[in-house]
Amino acid sequence: MRVELHRIVLAAICAATAGCAQHPPHATSPDASTPLGLAQTATGAMDFSLPADLSRADDQVFTLISQQLTDELSVAIDSERIYTLPELIDIAQRTKPATRAAWLRAREAALAVNVVEASYLPQLSANVLAGYETVSRPEQAIPELGIGTGRLTATGYHVIPNLTVEWLLFDFGARDAAMEIAEQVAIGGNIAFHGAHQRVIFEVSEAYFQYSAARAETRIDRERVEDARTLRRVAEGRLREGLAIRAEVAQARQIEARAQFDLTLAESREENKRTALMHAMGLSPATTIGVAELSDRQLPEEMPMPLDELIEKSLAQRPDIQAALARVRAARSEVNLVAASSRPKIAAVAEVGRAIGGVSLSDSRFDGSASMNRTLDEAVAGVVFTMPLFDGGLRQTQKRQARMQAEAAEQDLLEIRNLAAQEIVEAYSLLHSSLAAYTASGPLLEAGRETYETALGLYENGLASLSEVSQSKIGLNDVRLIHEQAFADTFAAATALAFATGRLTNSDVPAGL
Repeated sequence: MRVELHRIVLAAICAATAGCAQHPPHATSPDASTPLGLAQTATGAMDFSLPADLSRADDQVFTLISQQLTDELSVAIDSERIYTLPELIDIAQRTKPATRAAWLRAREAALAVNVVEASYLPQLSANVLAGYETVSRPEQAIPELGIGTGRLTATGYHVIPNLTVEWLLFDFGARDAAMEIAEQVAIGGNIAFHGAHQRVIFEVSEAYFQYSAARAETRIDRERVEDARTLRRVAEGRLREGLAIRAEVAQARQIEARAQFDLTLAESREENKRTALMHAMGLSPATTIGVAELSDRQLPEEMPMPLDELIEKSLAQRPDIQAALARVRAARSEVNLVAASSRPKIAAVAEVGRAIGGVSLSDSRFDGSASMNRTLDEAVAGVVFTMPLFDGGLRQTQKRQARMQAEAAEQDLLEIRNLAAQEIVEAYSLLHSSLAAYTASGPLLEAGRETYETALGLYENGLASLSEVSQSKIGLNDVRLIHEQAFADTFAAATALAFATGRLTNSDVPAGL
């Protein structure tokens, strides 16, 4: 009976390994340009909308979690206070969910190192095996003694408590590879955490500069409305004195209406930029907060070091490049880890315990029964040698996966490095052109003021038309807008260059540009 059972079990194992040696791959897209499920629109275009089975969401749970996180990350804002850019950045760093998420991932990665470190130490466990057993077998007759056929039955219980110590002594570098992976992931987590803060600094700074430019435009357009009103009053006064015609008054009123219209658009743009700043800070758009003006800041007087030198020194400082490098190292260690899984392992094992049990015997050929209790102390110590032999091709597949992941990580590193160099070049060129535009707008602004003041004086003395005054004022306001926008754009470009070169590392950097 026992031999037959062994044969059945062996046959089942062989059938399972033969049937599972080649697993069908999980459903994926047939190629890199086709969506999962071959979805298409009515016009035949490939549709990359998320399939229903990949986009499950519980709106109630999502709303609850969002509210809890909003309450946890709320920051008290003093509506009477005027906040400077470094203070706005500080609020964002404490409010944005992205910084907290990066911090939690960094902490989780650090704990993963501790998990791997624990595998180098002995593992102690307490175990209790308890059970009930019944064994029955037929017994043949003994005619000589007048005993017929019957059945012998043994029932009993077992309770076996023990302490087991297992210490992995040698594994051909598997734990070392796992430790390297965990350490590189932890390094990448810390780099990503700092990179998240640098991005927050950049996003808040850029939104602040754009908001400042929008506020300057609103201020200029508001002054334009006042100038248009003054011009209209002058035209009306000249009409009463007989020095102007009604067409000039109508033109002045048209200029005032256009100035009011432009002011309305400027106020709308300012509100949009303020909302963008609140979003960059992780605050509600309805937040009331005072923001300091940009006009008290000094522009950089010249470009930084030459472009080639800047690129060479900056690539090593960028968090995304360093994080990609950590992923390459982790992927290479993953190859070593998978290779070690096919090699033997040697572990020391020791066990100390006690076996407590009882057995009751009964024979249907006889009346009555017999019982026996026993308690045995046991101790075992030895060395366990484990060698994997057959796994249905699992390790070979894992090796190929690990090598592909390592190659992909290396290609990602090259791509990120090329993109970083391109971003530095673009930011460098943008700063150069912004500085040039701001420098050129200075003399242009002075010339516009002089032209307007001259035209206004001539008009008051009847030597120039209202149209000439209007055109000079429009030209002056346009130059003022160009000057203010170039001022803000230069700060934004300098911030972008600092971010692209990995130097935008604290809230004081934008202030010191």
